[in-house]
Amino acid sequence: MSGGKPSPAKKRKAPAAAAAAAGSKKLSAGVGALLARLEATNAVFLEVSAQQTVAAQLKAQQSAAARLMAEEMAAKASATSPSLASLPVDKAELARRAERRARFQEEQAAAAAAAGVKMKEKTLVELRSEQGVARGQNQSLEKEYLRLTSLPSAADVRPPEVLAQALELVKRRWTEGCEYTGPRGACDQLKSIRQDLTVQHIRNRFTVQHIRNRFTVQVYETHARIAIEVGDWAEFRQCHSVLQQLYGEGAPGEQHEFTAYGLLLAAATGRSVLAHELSDALSASESGLGAAIAASSSSGGGRGSSRGPSSSSGGGGGGSWGPSSGSGSSKAGGVWSRLGGAEPGSSTAAGAAHTAATADAAAVADDRFVGHALAVCRAFLGNDFVNFLRLYESAPRMSPYLMDALLAKMRSKAYSTVLAAFQPSVPLSALAGWFGFTKKKEAAAFLREKGAVVVDGSLDVKASRAAAAALAAEAAAAAAQDARR
Repeated sequence: MSGGKPSPAKKRKAPAAAAAAAGSKKLSAGVGALLARLEATNAVFLEVSAQQTVAAQLKAQQSAAARLMAEEMAAKASATSPSLASLPVDKAELARRAERRARFQEEQAAAAAAAGVKMKEKTLVELRSEQGVARGQNQSLEKEYLRLTSLPSAADVRPPEVLAQALELVKRRWTEGCEYTGPRGACDQLKSIRQDLTVQHIRNRFTVQHIRNRFTVQVYETHARIAIEVGDWAEFRQCHSVLQQLYGEGAPGEQHEFTAYGLLLAAATGRSVLAHELSDALSASESGLGAAIAASSSSGGGRGSSRGPSSSSGGGGGGSWGPSSGSGSSKAGGVWSRLGGAEPGSSTAAGAAHTAATADAAAVADDRFVGHALAVCRAFLGNDFVNFLRLYESAPRMSPYLMDALLAKMRSKAYSTVLAAFQPSVPLSALAGWFGFTKKKEAAAFLREKGAVVVDGSLDVKASRAAAAALAAEAAAAAAQDARR
């Protein structure tokens, strides 16, 4: 057994080792061939890339040289023979060119009309690019207002002189009783005038000379007044916003009047809106109107507040229950002091600012629009219904329409005051004067709307208190139910 013969296990391992060695040699040979092919392909790719790069650089150099040569030739040509565009042109030549252009356009229009072809109308933008100024060509005094969906053509827009005539027509027709809405209504006609002003850049170009000083402001003031009369507050706010911008840019107009209208509408909208309107007024005008409003409001001025009582204000009876003017000023003072800073004289800076505004404050406090509006705001914030009625009767121009929005709230406050201050009953004759009614029937109808109990021509205070408490409980329950949903 130990004589040197290989064992069976060794005989089996020998062929396996030979096969593994052969496979390894074959794999090495395949990897080497693959690497050789890759190196050859990479060399070809690099050679082609280098050739393409050289060709591109050569082409770029040739293009640059050709371009430089062309520029040099053009410069020499322009130096020796200048073009027509570079020649100086005087005003006479410009006028002749414009005349020729107009003549050619007329000839083209005539030829197109003879052939039955309608030429495309030029827009204002095209006219402005050609002539520097674009003016409308429409001569119609009335034009329906339509929202623009494309650039307006000159044939559809009216020039300023025609717009001035259109505005006078709207004023005359409104005094004759025309409708506010509709294609021929005052609102649509005024919006059409405003649109024609805007698309011609009247506010940006022509208005700097005269139209902005007179015409544009008149259009917006007229529309704002008519909107107040019919209660179109959305349209009024648009006009009022543009007017404040025009006034701030120096355009003359009824700035005091429309500042007062803005204050009254803000008071009817809410205390926060009133505070915002006052803050705008405090810093809006370069003429000192804002500082004057701050000073006059702090000093308690106001022309309307000094007027005497009238026959419909309830006489002395109204003064027996109404809040005093001092209480109104104290409640309104929070708004004035928050907007205007510290009280005048409370610090050196505030006292100096107040002193600087004294001259303008005297004029504004005596102004029948702003002074009246400030007094109305104080009476409203202070629940001073007696003074509010006096101011209502002396309200200037369009102010009564705006105070109507406050009147219902003031009557409700007055009714609550009556329930708290009187018992057992109050005659309707006294209540009619206190609430601003001319007839007892109107006062009775108002009280019944509030759930009050009217017996034998008098308000039953005790029963009305119970009814008011029941209505308040129902309202609270409804609000709580809505909150739970």
